[in-house]
Amino acid sequence: MLPLRTADRSPARPAESRWEIRPFDSALSQRLAREYSLHPAAARVLAGRAAFAGNGGLPAYLSPMLRHLRSPFELADMEPATDRVLRALRDGEKVCIYGDYDVDGLSATAILEETLRRLGGDPAVVIPHRFNEGYGMNTARVEQIAASGTTLIVTVDNGISALEPVRRARELGLDVVVTDHHLPSEEGLPDAAAIVNPNRPDAAYEHGRLCGAGVAFKFAHALLKAAGEPERRAKPFLLGLLDLVALGTVADMVPLLGENRVLARHGLEALAKTKRPGLVALLRAAGHRNRSVSPYTVGFVLGPRLNAAGRCGDAMPALRLLLTRDPEEATRLAGQLEQLNRERRRIEEDILTASLQEADRTLAGSTGHTLVVGGRGWHLGVVGIVAARLTERYEVPAIVLGIDDEGVAKGSARSIPGFDIHEALIACAEHLETYGGHAGAAGLRLRADALPDFRGAINEYAGGIFSGLDRTRVVVADTELRPREIGWDLHGALERMQPFGEGNPSPRFLLRGVRAVYPPRIVGKNHLRLRAGAGNGQWDAIGFSRAHLKELFESDAPNDIIVHLQVNEFNGQRRLEFELLDARPSV
Repeated sequence: MLPLRTADRSPARPAESRWEIRPFDSALSQRLAREYSLHPAAARVLAGRAAFAGNGGLPAYLSPMLRHLRSPFELADMEPATDRVLRALRDGEKVCIYGDYDVDGLSATAILEETLRRLGGDPAVVIPHRFNEGYGMNTARVEQIAASGTTLIVTVDNGISALEPVRRARELGLDVVVTDHHLPSEEGLPDAAAIVNPNRPDAAYEHGRLCGAGVAFKFAHALLKAAGEPERRAKPFLLGLLDLVALGTVADMVPLLGENRVLARHGLEALAKTKRPGLVALLRAAGHRNRSVSPYTVGFVLGPRLNAAGRCGDAMPALRLLLTRDPEEATRLAGQLEQLNRERRRIEEDILTASLQEADRTLAGSTGHTLVVGGRGWHLGVVGIVAARLTERYEVPAIVLGIDDEGVAKGSARSIPGFDIHEALIACAEHLETYGGHAGAAGLRLRADALPDFRGAINEYAGGIFSGLDRTRVVVADTELRPREIGWDLHGALERMQPFGEGNPSPRFLLRGVRAVYPPRIVGKNHLRLRAGAGNGQWDAIGFSRAHLKELFESDAPNDIIVHLQVNEFNGQRRLEFELLDARPSV
């Protein structure tokens, strides 16, 4: 095990890392390589993973087809849900779509809005204001919707935990159809006319953990079938929704396996060719000139810009951008989102800088089991992002809070594997006004004057958990790669495993005996750039936030490295290069 450089870690960061190579069945890897014409290294990766088990086997994994999608009516309550919506459209009832302000919720809202309009409806749309209303249905907004004469609310990407708002809707004479993918509350399911949710505990869906947009797409398919839309007309329309499905599926980080893999693969292809004016304009505004679209494009180009509106409060401009058919309006809205995203980044960097200063003071000379930082006026739209960055940097659970003028602290928590942040908040509930979430992320609210006691309580709780937890940083490689195996044929085999993301990560390769051909250099803030040589081959390598590894490559001693294999495209030229993840001296 190679100790991390002391100068590069905080007192809270684990002192050691351990490398592991994922075990694989050699006979299986040889059979996969032979039967599916796979590169041996790619076959070893697949033999060590269960990515294709239970999801139609390796043929469906390597070639996910739209025909592999299951009937939407296999989802519980799909029939009563479609019946209620189609009755409302037939009878001229006022229908309201109740969406959400993140990329998944916006994509799902757009999918259902376009579907209901195709079926002759004219739905109203509600996207809650992040700061004034918060996530999901709220009773006050339900009462406003009822006062408008609406008789049916259809939720997308929310509603499964809205017990009181749904109850109030029923009191006011409204029916609610819930389409969601989140887990229900401990109190049970809402009293809705129908609940379409693949994660219902009483009717779990076996074919994939769909996101909100995935559920909305299934619902759209079911509505068209139930309405008797001929397949020759329904199919092109549904194919035209796949760009939106890709946005939600990738941005919401659901596992890219099973049906999600089918939707992501074909959705990304649709996104690369999209004619949707808003998405074309947003890609142009972001400076994305490459027409190929990957999960990176969704996660780091489109997603942050679509999220920026909601993070600043009102997500409706982002929804209008997805729905508009007017190129001029699309250009205007894309520019607005681009400006909001720049502002979001500025605010985020300011809060991150202040958080890092407070974190270093908090952790100096202590074990610092958790980080709890906060400041007056910190923007609530970015505290979750900052908490995630603190967790990544210090490798401890982090809570970031914004304190308002009335002395109320609100914020977000992010955690690390092995530490359930929601359970931690339950243990410290006496210091909190409200909280909620799951093992990896949560939201909370408390009085600012209760912060010292809360910080002490959660650190004491975390100390008890961490005392029995092995916190050695483990870096897992899928397989060892020989220099002669590196080439475009390997890249082609890896392309068959795309898209990479949650549940199907980009393979990590171990390469031994690597030397720097030229002196390594630092680029940007703290990125390492070098020319790596091993055997008879040489490759460029970039290590993001890996400046601390520079000294390893400054001598002639060989090192072992763990990398992703990727393609660098510049000035029309394509070449293979490594993304450097970790390095240590060769044994």
